[in-house]
Formats: sequence, structure tokens, C-alpha cells
Amino acid sequence: MKKYLAALAFAPIAVFAASPANDVGAPGTNQPSAAAYSFSGTMGSTTQLGRVFRDAVASTCPSKAFPGITNDTTTYNYDQHVLYNNGPSQCVTVNFDPNVGASACGTNAHASAYLNSYDPNNQGANFLGDVGSSVTQPFSFSVPSGARVVLVVTNTSAAANCTYAFSAPTLSRDQVINEVPALDGKLLALVALLLAGLTFFVRSRAK
Repeated sequence: MKKYLAALAFAPIAVFAASPANDVGAPGTNQPSAAAYSFSGTMGSTTQLGRVFRDAVASTCPSKAFPGITNDTTTYNYDQHVLYNNGPSQCVTVNFDPNVGASACGTNAHASAYLNSYDPNNQGANFLGDVGSSVTQPFSFSVPSGARVVLVVTNTSAAANCTYAFSAPTLSRDQVINEVPALDGKLLALVALLLAGLTFFVRSRAK
């Protein structure tokens, strides 16, 4: 009899633990990834028309006015890297280096940052800042907590596939997903029913 009572007493707990979880945030991994994300590699073959104008001004927090588009009928290669701010709102610094690898981009690469998404057909939308010049240097911009940062690297001469690198010490490649128990109506009803049955059984045995 004691074993039966114990089983009933722990039944609601078992049901609760087996419930699904709600994902708080965008698709990603349920484990936080290391900060200080860095990349070193070759520019891909994705293309767009025109590129951000290099005005020789590296952005600083909180943001920079969009410098405009240049050569809007010329085809350029570009890469985009989606990063996440898994911490509080902060001033983010990206360290850009176009002078790495066997086929270093040198002056043929430019980096810009966007909030949450990038549209190659509207390069001014969601613009946060850019490196200003095709040199090895940092640029900064403010990012809200939990937001995506899309880092876009374009070449500055048509179809120039070259190598570059960057690091983002306070950003992550993946977004942290916080898992919390799902308290849906069916689960609550089942728990209440089991608790009521347990209470009724205990009282009936006590008479």
C-alpha cells in the first residue's frame, strides 16, 4: 500500500518533468557557445549590385550614419556572418583584418554590420556601422540584448575572391536558448486530476 501511495505522490512530478520546453529566442542551439567568435577564410561567390561607400570613418558607438552606395550597377561578391549578442545591451567591437591568408584581400574588402538582417537590395536598411576603410582596424556599434548582428564583408573590385579575417570578442556564433517548462492547459489539468485522486484516496483510507 505504501508503494502505491508513493507512486501516486510522484506521478505529477514525472508528468511535469516529461513536458516539452518553450524556446525563448530564435532557432539556434540550446547550449551557449563560446564568446570571442572569430573567422578566417575566403570570400564566397554570393553577389550583389553596388557596395557601401568607404568614407574612411570607422564607426563608433552608438552607430554611424549610412555612408551611401557606390557603383550600384557593378557586381560584387559578399559574405554574411550571423552572430548574436547573448549578453546585455552593449557596445560591440569587431576587429577586421583584410590582410591575412595566401590571397589576402588587402584593399579589396570592406566590412559592415547590420541589426538582425541584411538586404543586399537595400544596403542602408538596419545599418549599424562599418570599418570605413579597407585596412586592419576595429569598428564599433551598439547592439541590444539578444539581437542578431549580421556582419557583411564585400569585395571592392568586381569578382575578387580573397581571404580575410575578423574577431568579435563579445558576440557568439549561436544564440543561447533558455529552456523553461511548458505549462499548457492539458498538463495543468492532468496534474490537478492526479492530485485530486491522491487526496481522495488518502482520505478514504483514513476513515
